[in-house]
Amino acid sequence: MKKTITMMAFALGLTTIKAQTNVADFETFTLSPTSAYSSTTSVPFNTTGASFQHKYSGYWSGGFSYTNKYDSSTVGFGNLYGVKPFKGYNNSNIYVVGQDQGVINLSAPSNTVNGFYITNTTYAYKSMKLGDSFAKKFGGTSGNDPDFFKVTVKGYKGGVLTTDSVPFYLADFRFANNALDYIVDSWQWVNTSSLGNVDSIKFFMYSSDIGSFGINTPLFFGIDNFTNTQSSVGIAENSNSFKFDVYPNPFNASLTINITDNVETTAVVIDVTGKIVFTQQLTEMQSTLDLDLLQSGIYFLQISAGNKSAVKKIIKN
Repeated sequence: MKKTITMMAFALGLTTIKAQTNVADFETFTLSPTSAYSSTTSVPFNTTGASFQHKYSGYWSGGFSYTNKYDSSTVGFGNLYGVKPFKGYNNSNIYVVGQDQGVINLSAPSNTVNGFYITNTTYAYKSMKLGDSFAKKFGGTSGNDPDFFKVTVKGYKGGVLTTDSVPFYLADFRFANNALDYIVDSWQWVNTSSLGNVDSIKFFMYSSDIGSFGINTPLFFGIDNFTNTQSSVGIAENSNSFKFDVYPNPFNASLTINITDNVETTAVVIDVTGKIVFTQQLTEMQSTLDLDLLQSGIYFLQISAGNKSAVKKIIKN
């Protein structure tokens, strides 16, 4: 992606390319000893470049919560915040616990989630290891049951699901050799860069242990060191090229272009990753572009005629 943006900048005369990698280790959050983030009005908590959804319905009912409740031994629902490694990644003091369907929103125009560390909560680990009143012991009595517990990370752009997803098995008992069966009990890195440019990610949890009311395995997981890269591209409009105006900007569905020179031109719309998303030949001094199918966001409009070109930033509502 960096190469694509650089080539786009060279071609269009763009002058600033900024990429900033953020690692959220959550250590700057303030908590009383043995406590967890809880917002009775469901306010998300934020790190640089990311916002972690938090739902409260008289209790923590969804999304994410950061915590310093260290408990790797207590069994059951009363231990929602403990993780099997006891503390955060690399023995850090604060980590995050997430639930099924949790959403993390990204704040930059162009954002890649590089990855994060993940582990089992104590609640889920003990349930799979020992079984409980709701869930089975993984492997069953014989140890041969092909059980699994998986989290899948999916990316969204403009509210639309992207094509790639990243699975990670928090437990896997599907091996022919039972000695290979495992339940994750340490922090493991998950590389999610293959999701590409996204504005949010969502976590979906799956288990082989399904009952009449859905999945029996506790749908919780721990994460730490959430890493994302923000990229933005600035533009320098070519003052020595022919002039054009666009309106309205921001726009909803269509964009009108006024060109001062009566020449045949080409309009190209490029997104922040460098991908050409629209082209149209213009034969009039005033033309309208139908951009209704574009997702909301920031784009670059290049108007070219021969060896002359000019660029403006446009925003779709």
